Amino acid sequence: MGQTVIGIKPTQVALAADITNYGSPYNFGDIGGYDDPLLGHQEFVWGRANGAVTGAGYVCVETTGFDFQLISITATTPGTAGPGSRVGVAMAALADNDAGWFQIYGKGTVRTLGLAAKGTRLNTTGTNGCLDDDGTAGSEQVFGIVLGTATGGATANNSDAILTYPSVGVTL
Repeated sequence: MGQTVIGIKPTQVALAADITNYGSPYNFGDIGGYDDPLLGHQEFVWGRANGAVTGAGYVCVETTGFDFQLISITATTPGTAGPGSRVGVAMAALADNDAGWFQIYGKGTVRTLGLAAKGTRLNTTGTNGCLDDDGTAGSEQVFGIVLGTATGGATANNSDAILTYPSVGVTL
């Protein structure tokens, strides 16, 4: 059963081999709190990478039992990790089966495609780990993440995102 942990290091990574040999430093599903001096209160869930996670800011979906994979149109279709599935933002690059923290609350950094606008509905895309506001048919809405400023003209990490326990919504 998960518990609340105060004072975590959000970028901490536990390698798959170390988890096998020594166990995980936290229980999968633990919620970690961190009070960033510039960004305020943030919350994270301890999870395992289901496939490699490219880096910090990449958006992931919880598929089963605290396993997170890069979010995409195919990863969030109904019957896989569809509506209601938890969404978290990776805090570090993770190899397959490594563990780390995924942000679920507070101000943070989210990877988006170019020209994602401030304050718009975000959705999954065909680019793993990235959100956009283009409303492409067949993509899924992602509730609980909003951009405080627009993303520039290229795919980038937008450091002005606000997360409020995000989850996968309905198919567009």
